[in-house]
Amino acid sequence: MTALTVLAPTAPTTGSPVEGGTALRYHRCHWCRSAMPAGCLLCTVCGSSDLAEQRSEGVGTVRRLLRPTRRGLYPGRPYLVALDEGFTVQAGVIGGLPGAVPIGARVQLAAWDDDGRILTFRLCPTA
Repeated sequence: MTALTVLAPTAPTTGSPVEGGTALRYHRCHWCRSAMPAGCLLCTVCGSSDLAEQRSEGVGTVRRLLRPTRRGLYPGRPYLVALDEGFTVQAGVIGGLPGAVPIGARVQLAAWDDDGRILTFRLCPTA
């Protein structure tokens, strides 16, 4: 599993990847076809530097609740979300009680910063 790392504080912008504007980007390896966050310089599976930037739809599944921490630049990102494109990010989830979002819940990207380092997902309505 690969999680995005936070390097510098920036103000998050809200929106949906479908609406246009900035979108969550990721890399896909030309050799092994693995997906990884855009901050990676080498493929996390095969080590290749031949990566192509692609656009994520921003839909995924909550995989794990992390232990909350107050350390770091951006506290309050206690979930690991597996995106449908094949990589995992650390993010906050809104639309439920804090710390009570069920594992396996489907989520949609709700807010992000320009670099894709601060992510917030919203619970998808059940059909």
